[in-house]
Amino acid sequence: MKQVLIFDLLGPMAHFRKYYTNSSSLTYGFPPRTVLMGVVAAVLGYERDSYYEELDRGRFSVVIKVPGRRLIQTVNYVRTKKEDLTELRRLGRARGTQVPLEFLLPARGNHNLCFRIFFTHPDTGLVEEAVYRLRENRSYYPLYLGLTECIARGEYVLLAGRGDYQVVPPGSQVSLNSVLNAALLQEVLLAKNKGACRLIREKAPHSFGSGRTLRPPVSIIYEDRGQPFTARLHVSAYRFLFPNGEEETVAFLEG
Repeated sequence: MKQVLIFDLLGPMAHFRKYYTNSSSLTYGFPPRTVLMGVVAAVLGYERDSYYEELDRGRFSVVIKVPGRRLIQTVNYVRTKKEDLTELRRLGRARGTQVPLEFLLPARGNHNLCFRIFFTHPDTGLVEEAVYRLRENRSYYPLYLGLTECIARGEYVLLAGRGDYQVVPPGSQVSLNSVLNAALLQEVLLAKNKGACRLIREKAPHSFGSGRTLRPPVSIIYEDRGQPFTARLHVSAYRFLFPNGEEETVAFLEG
């Protein structure tokens, strides 16, 4: 990897809808890869449905920097069926539909959720354009965390070159900060984890095909409170070194 853009995505609340929920809208505890693609597309100014092929060539990783808590709130949606549209055009009253909606909020003591995004792409010009826009706080489109009502902001952290990270070979013991594609996991070393470790595994969207068709989801493993967990992987991990002395080890969702 020549260059890796690292930035923080912050906001007071989020809703990353689980693709298999219907009558109740539940949320993931992290932004899935499809959301990360949408965030980068918003920064760069890609139109809706125009970026899937291009950004699918990129590699993404995400670290939960602030643990979340969940709140279910019933939301009133306006029905937009054919018979309701006529009434709405007359400025009449259309029937609504109540849907339980689960929001992700920051754990107590925190004002915002924070997800650290790692993004790299074969086109270094694309990465550099994203760096420029985040540095200048000039995202082409507004950013949000899953829903347009969940406004977010992006904060540039670092453009990492080859000297800013170390490659951890496959099979090595690693303390992982990022969420992990379960297909890349060799084993979890529970005895090596400090304190209680609460790992969650669930299926999440990974990429889109033509016509916004959802390709097969992948299983994701993450520590619910954003704590690192010790494991061995089938692929290389990357230990990033920050100017303030902080270290974070991540595995990209694509392997």
